Amino acid sequence: MAFQLKDFASITASMINWMRSVQKIVTDFNVGSVVRSMLEACAAEIDELYKQIFIGLKEAIPVSVYTSFNFPPLAATPAGGQITVTFTAQGSDLVIAAGTLWVPNNGGNVNYSQIADVTLLAGHTSVNVSVSAVTPGTIGNLPQTTGFNPNPVPTGFVSATNIVAFINGTDTETPDQQKVRFNAFISTLPRGTVAAIRYGATTTTLLDSGGNVTERVASAQVVEPWKTDITQPVSLVNVYVYNGVGGTSPALVAQAQKVIDGYNDTNGNPVVGWKAAGVKVVVAAVTETAIPVTGVLTAEPGFDKPTLIAQITPAIFAYIQGLAPGDEFIFIDMTTAVKNITGVENFVPSTPTADIAGIVGVKYTPGAITIT
Repeated sequence: MAFQLKDFASITASMINWMRSVQKIVTDFNVGSVVRSMLEACAAEIDELYKQIFIGLKEAIPVSVYTSFNFPPLAATPAGGQITVTFTAQGSDLVIAAGTLWVPNNGGNVNYSQIADVTLLAGHTSVNVSVSAVTPGTIGNLPQTTGFNPNPVPTGFVSATNIVAFINGTDTETPDQQKVRFNAFISTLPRGTVAAIRYGATTTTLLDSGGNVTERVASAQVVEPWKTDITQPVSLVNVYVYNGVGGTSPALVAQAQKVIDGYNDTNGNPVVGWKAAGVKVVVAAVTETAIPVTGVLTAEPGFDKPTLIAQITPAIFAYIQGLAPGDEFIFIDMTTAVKNITGVENFVPSTPTADIAGIVGVKYTPGAITIT
């Protein structure tokens, strides 16, 4: 029998009905009577007990389920990406050492640590360095074109900025997010399905020497090419992965291939893959195609146009960046995201002006966004 809550009124009524059925001496059960007051006192305590049991069950069920499946919540991950650093031309190679701190000049509270040594070749004036936030979480996410100052300052340093926004920092997984992920996990227990391979690919991460996530598969597209080309073998599956930031590394692609195929860990223990036996899975990085956006904004009376543009730009960026590999760019979704901003009377894009069909293995990314 399922557990059922009984409220105060129901408990009191049940006790009164029981007393009426087993004796005839006490007959005054009106509100305020001595007997009813005594029963209500007991009913209040029983009502509280029911609520405590219910709350305990609600908390215990997910804990026991997640523990049984070894399914803890995801820890916070640091934001990061690439910074383009400009120098004056040097007469010899210049090494920017790993561990160099890059401090945003927008007053942010999070610094970024350089992941690996990078060499600026003699005569060159710019180089890209990969960085990761010292503090994990969404607090490390930054808009594009944020300036940075290094510590220590390399010889000939001029400026540094992130061409692509840092948006891959995540906070510790909430219970609701964990529940959604667990439902996806349960649906993929029969490994070998398209859903299972996709989920398996998204579990791929790269860690630094300290065990921190430096890159992960944020989204993946799984394609069975035989469905559109009968000359392709039925046992072939193509998987396209994207790291959520841009420039998905060969190391992440290789790790995703291992995760899907199965491998032996450093202790020699087998780690089960996600594909079926006899199926060949080929993992590759998505091809990133930028979608530039230009348009004319009309602000409602009383609203500052530059302030609205500052809100519209990240809204468009977030929509395009949120498209998964293979997803179609839907024109009306972009314009709706803009028009939902308070103060926008009208927005007329000149580029693009229509939907852009999704392409296998292609991830649409934000290009230059120009609003006038």
